[in-house]
Amino acid sequence: MSRHTRALRIALVVALGACGETTAPASVQLTVQLVNAGSSDRAMLLQLAGSDTSATIDTVMAAPGGAYQLLAQRRGSNLWRVIVTGNLVNGVVAELVVPRKASASLYGGTVLDVADSSFAELPPGTRALTVAP
Repeated sequence: MSRHTRALRIALVVALGACGETTAPASVQLTVQLVNAGSSDRAMLLQLAGSDTSATIDTVMAAPGGAYQLLAQRRGSNLWRVIVTGNLVNGVVAELVVPRKASASLYGGTVLDVADSSFAELPPGTRALTVAP
């Protein structure tokens, strides 16, 4: 077998081996969903947190195609404060980007403050947040 043929075969084996490898993403996105929104809710201050220091949050962002404005501030590796504005209704209000190995059960959120269209403060009441894959 010629040197050229041997080199070609080795290159083919290496190329086929590379095709079989899969590279998992380093992070995943979890949705933050609002439950029991009030009919006049226009802005909310949310706190999103991991249950412990190993449950880090890489970033918080607006949901793709969402109708909300979002301002986020990192308060620690597993704690963020977020202001969401818009005509708030039940459903996805934001997304968390977390390490791939993280489970949605490690994350939660709290509605800290609510305002209506005239900027009047409303009590958070029964409004709640859930985090899901």
